[in-house]
Amino acid sequence: MVIGNEYVFENILQASAYILEHEKEALANDKTRQKARISYPFPDFTKPFEEPNIRIIPPDSLEYPYAAYFNDADDSKFIMNKLMSGRYSLKPNLRNRKFLFRGETEFHNPCKPSLFRNTKKKYFLDYMIHGDEMFYLILSHPLVQLLDLGVVLNGELVRFEMNLYGLIQHYYNKSGLLDLTSDMNVALFFATQKYDWETDSYSPLTDEIHEPGVLYYYDIDFYRDFKTLHNQEFLSTVGLQVFPRSGRQRGFVYQCPMDINFNDLSQVKAFRFKHNAEIAQSIYESMNGGEKLFPHDVLQAHWKDVARDENKVSLKAIHFNLTRNEKENLDSIRAKLENDYHINVEDYEPVLTKEELHEYYKAVKDQNLWEDFCNQIYIPGDTNGKMMADLLDVPNKPEYEWAFKEGIEHEIDYDKGFLLKAYKHILQ
Repeated sequence: MVIGNEYVFENILQASAYILEHEKEALANDKTRQKARISYPFPDFTKPFEEPNIRIIPPDSLEYPYAAYFNDADDSKFIMNKLMSGRYSLKPNLRNRKFLFRGETEFHNPCKPSLFRNTKKKYFLDYMIHGDEMFYLILSHPLVQLLDLGVVLNGELVRFEMNLYGLIQHYYNKSGLLDLTSDMNVALFFATQKYDWETDSYSPLTDEIHEPGVLYYYDIDFYRDFKTLHNQEFLSTVGLQVFPRSGRQRGFVYQCPMDINFNDLSQVKAFRFKHNAEIAQSIYESMNGGEKLFPHDVLQAHWKDVARDENKVSLKAIHFNLTRNEKENLDSIRAKLENDYHINVEDYEPVLTKEELHEYYKAVKDQNLWEDFCNQIYIPGDTNGKMMADLLDVPNKPEYEWAFKEGIEHEIDYDKGFLLKAYKHILQ
């Protein structure tokens, strides 16, 4: 049988079973991963380059950069994984994963991110500006601020990565990213369900004469992926964040340039399948109609009910846009938004409302929000459990309680943050 774009599986379960079996074989034969598991040298940047600057970092160390691949954690855990920036991502466990997955209800060629699907469009200011506004909104959340500033765990300051671009992709915004997941069940959902923008809801695709759906797998390159290449990180982690959606979806994103067709990437394979109404309904029910993947959170509520007005944007969003749009200035962007796209620019701060923050603080108190967040995390090298104990105790420490308890006065030192420092000139 021919496998690939030419062959159409009888249903999505046959396609997924084939992919997962193929993944097992690929993982067993992955010699590079087997070699790295034994030992792998890393530069020691604490030494001058004229001296030997190679060190061996054991896989059971918090410093080990490949902890997401080599760990003793349950597959459901998110691995605290050190990045080149010194921060930590909370990466879905890749111990038993060779592939990442993507599902679509029909095959598109070319396959491109939402930002580039209109082939006649060459300038994307009207699309990007709403994501820029969401950046500011996300950074107004107390817990996002705290994790960016960092918390002390067993005597070590630990700062967490907030993948802003990945997050805006998960909340309605067009971007140059394509979603991937380490959970096949998530890909099955998106490959068999229709989305209704007006109601922000999903329903099973029951039209069995519909164009065949497609399941993708992306073959993880152990040495190249999740690394910066030519100042660009093509594959990155969204993973577990303050806002639960990306964690539920075991989210990763691939930054796909405008001139690239995802279908043509050497690491990507696409498998088509016939739609089956009964299977689609079963998948829909297994995900509670999508609620398992799209749980209620304060960011969703704000963006859906307050900030979804596509005809309005803040001055703050323009300032964010200028950080990567060097050919423009405030006046030129404002003129284009108002004259070319009929988007009104207004002087307001796109922050969480007092009522939304009250909802967050109440969830911390009544719903064990922080404890549930921590219990999803695996910390490499934490053999005595001291770091996890400190993480769980963060809300009880006076220096951090402002992020968990309502009404506590505090002043943020933006210079101690990572994103907060980078965008200090906008946020203050």
